[in-house]
Amino acid sequence: MANSSQAPLLLKHGDDLNEVIGIDDLAAHVINGLHIPNAYAISGDGHATCYIYSRNGYGDEITCRPLPTSSKEPIPTEESPEFKEPAAHPHLEALEEYVNTDVVIADDVILEANHHRANSELSIDEVFPKIVAAGRIQALQMQPIVDKVIELSGVDLPNLLYVGTASFDRTEMFHVSTKNFREMGCEIRRLDISDKESVPSLKDMREMVVDWAEVIMCSGGYTLHALIRWKEIGLDLLMKEASLKGTVLCGGSAGAGCWFSSLHTDSLRPDNTRNKELVLDELTEEELSDWNFTKISALGFIDAMCVPHFDAIGSNGHSRAEDAKHILQNDPSTPAIGVDENAALVVVGNGALVVSGDGKATCHIVVVDEQTGEVISAPLPTSWQESVPLDEILEFPVPATGEHLETLEEFVDTDFVIADDIISELSLHSSHSEWSCNEVVPKIVAAGKPGALQLQPIFDKVIELSGSELPKLLYIGTASFDRTDKFNNCTKRFRDIGCEVRRLDVSERESVPSSEDMREMVVDWAEVIMCSGGYTLHALIRWKEIGLDLLMKEASLKGTVLCGGSAGAGCWFSSLHTDSLRPDNTRNKELVLDELTEEELSDWNFTKISALGFIDAMCVPHFDAIGSNGHSRAEDAKHILQNDPSTPAIGVDENAALVVIGSEVMAVSGDGKATCHIVVPDEDGGEIMSASFPTTLREPLPIKNVLDLSLPAIIS
Repeated sequence: MANSSQAPLLLKHGDDLNEVIGIDDLAAHVINGLHIPNAYAISGDGHATCYIYSRNGYGDEITCRPLPTSSKEPIPTEESPEFKEPAAHPHLEALEEYVNTDVVIADDVILEANHHRANSELSIDEVFPKIVAAGRIQALQMQPIVDKVIELSGVDLPNLLYVGTASFDRTEMFHVSTKNFREMGCEIRRLDISDKESVPSLKDMREMVVDWAEVIMCSGGYTLHALIRWKEIGLDLLMKEASLKGTVLCGGSAGAGCWFSSLHTDSLRPDNTRNKELVLDELTEEELSDWNFTKISALGFIDAMCVPHFDAIGSNGHSRAEDAKHILQNDPSTPAIGVDENAALVVVGNGALVVSGDGKATCHIVVVDEQTGEVISAPLPTSWQESVPLDEILEFPVPATGEHLETLEEFVDTDFVIADDIISELSLHSSHSEWSCNEVVPKIVAAGKPGALQLQPIFDKVIELSGSELPKLLYIGTASFDRTDKFNNCTKRFRDIGCEVRRLDVSERESVPSSEDMREMVVDWAEVIMCSGGYTLHALIRWKEIGLDLLMKEASLKGTVLCGGSAGAGCWFSSLHTDSLRPDNTRNKELVLDELTEEELSDWNFTKISALGFIDAMCVPHFDAIGSNGHSRAEDAKHILQNDPSTPAIGVDENAALVVIGSEVMAVSGDGKATCHIVVPDEDGGEIMSASFPTTLREPLPIKNVLDLSLPAIIS
């Protein structure tokens, strides 16, 4: 009825009436369908709505409840009257008693499920679990995150099972959560088990959860209620079984945190109920904000505390991020992963990556520093295309432990060039081995940046020099602190074509293999050695400490191709123009970028350091780039050469590579424009001059002639 004030009178005197819908002047109640009618309220001014008037159980008192106006799609009319009714579960009356309930699925159950899987027809190559945990449920409507769910499912239109327990199976939440998937044409079912009356038989539930679903989506809402219900009816075990089959598990907010071993939750929020509109209508602002976040147990697929809505403020006025840090300070046993509202943490097996829905939001690692007891956090990059081990991700905020990192500038003048007598001894060893005496060494591909090695012309040159269609590649990521994301980026092209790839992690002492194992990899096995970009001085110090520099020299005499970009290019020269003093040139770069100001991040200088000495020149990688200090690499290198003209310089543009074969060199352009440059002082006037390498040469030039010739001769 349009005159809401008359509704109580109608109910009081109308014996046949149990419900009356009141409609504000600037609102509308929209109904469609005849046999199974659906309806929703529309507000014309953002405030007006519709109301449900009803008798209470005793027949005298009339209650009035507003309908939500947020629903964009109709919901069953039979569901509308339920907005006035509280949820009926006993645990909701004494909620705080359940805060410490352990709902992690026991290991023996997991082992039993594994046994079941091993004896089923499921693919043994399936990687599980596959989880997309978004910061809020709306993030699952953002295209990058939707695309990741579809990709992990392995089909274009996956069967999606929606489990709306946390939102009390409300239809408008189903609409919001599944909208994109329905519009794509996915077949969607919903499993309503919030109330006992709607729970299907165990057989039917298994058919939906384990046999039918390719994606299981859990709603946001009342996390503790959902976890208790799932445990009561065994749905938690069925979802675990489905995950072992390879089913994608996803959700936002409560539907994200439920997959972790614990969860930072607003379950104690007074309006976090089925009849939220009733609570919002009846309580004061002060009452609505009088609650605290808490930590509860969850299903245990990921061993960390999830903090959804990490970049948001709760209705209690508290920052999710700061409150999670406080909880971690009091209980540092489990690290935390914060998920911004428009981001998702994607877990595949024991690895993870971040997908940003808006290009800005990300995930954050929050841990307690074992040394200081301080809670520290770091944002995760959103640029990763492949997953990184979770164990490694959880160490993201922790600084590297090398002693030299505390007093870096003391090592700037360290001499890393391998002495001639050692080189002669290695050559003698080479002549008495089975190595080819006709081998031309060294073979080096020095690129301006690590990504240039993925460019086809440069990639092809590495393959050509190796003499094998699928060379064995050894990746040494010391300069990037052995970070897996850098390994993924640098080796992608080689893995894509089927090359066998190993990695040698020596950044931390604990990971250094024995001398015998290291020699087997570096000297005997590798046909290509690739060194990462990153923190050049750190890498050179570590290699010298453990003798890896000598093994790489020995490998080069065997004919192994040496390659890399940036630091991985400059390390092969006698000296290197480097940004090693840059404040964010650390393992936990993201943490530094998050904490320092732009002014602090730009307050550093390039410097010249010694390197391994395969090529007698100063390498200037990123020659055509500007450093984060605002200085041109090329101009700064010329300034260094002006003060110390003893060694000529070779600049390498970011998308180019200098190729060294024995005593000859050539430039290879990755994009048809980038090249290399010779920079030398004019012996007469002391002026610094430079000339570009032609990239059209098919045969290399003698390096000695190139460095000795005057600039006009080079140009001609």
